[in-house]
Amino acid sequence: MIRRISAVTASLILAVMIFMPSGMRDAFAEPVVIKDSSKGIGVEDSETTPQRDRSLQDGTLVYSMTPVYPEDVQEGDYEPEVISDSRFFKIIHSDLTNKDGRMEAVITISSTSYAYVFQGTAEQAAAADSSEWIAADERDGYGNFSVSVEALNKEIPCAAFSKKKQKWYDRNIVFLADSLPDGSVMIEMNEDGGTIADTQDAALQVIYIALAIIIAGGILNHFVKKRYYE
Repeated sequence: MIRRISAVTASLILAVMIFMPSGMRDAFAEPVVIKDSSKGIGVEDSETTPQRDRSLQDGTLVYSMTPVYPEDVQEGDYEPEVISDSRFFKIIHSDLTNKDGRMEAVITISSTSYAYVFQGTAEQAAAADSSEWIAADERDGYGNFSVSVEALNKEIPCAAFSKKKQKWYDRNIVFLADSLPDGSVMIEMNEDGGTIADTQDAALQVIYIALAIIIAGGILNHFVKKRYYE
């Protein structure tokens, strides 16, 4: 009997999740790393001011950020902030161009430790033809790589090949839309990087789940009482 009740309860919750609008299910779909000003101070001390480490040690996994695609951004040249999920692949500068529905960027990392990057996973990079690898343009002790940018506010897999280890490593980078000048992004964003619609969808999602739990709890309570008093 209890198994049957549990199955009914699970089915109800699953049905609510399946039939809710896709935007509600996706509101928290993609985690991205975003900087946290309270962390990462003092990683690289200079003579004047400690520099920040824009890596996982300097961030928080944030959900509900809205990917910002080329059509959402005014055409032009920008210098967006880019963060990485690894302190060993720290991006100190980027030049991004949005033109003809495509975004391309040159990212500069803080060392010359990597000979190549590949837009994909380390496993995919190792299996790919070397012609698909993006070679470093080394200048003044920094490595520069030209990459395509599908969207801002979205993790981009960017595997990196270590010169020292002769091995590919998984890296993920995020171009932050809120670092573009005011008026560049043509969709309204909230302070967490999501659209206003995302915020509303997230709230509705909580309501849907709460209703599912209440309904399931009521059914369970009904069957338990019925069994107890029969």
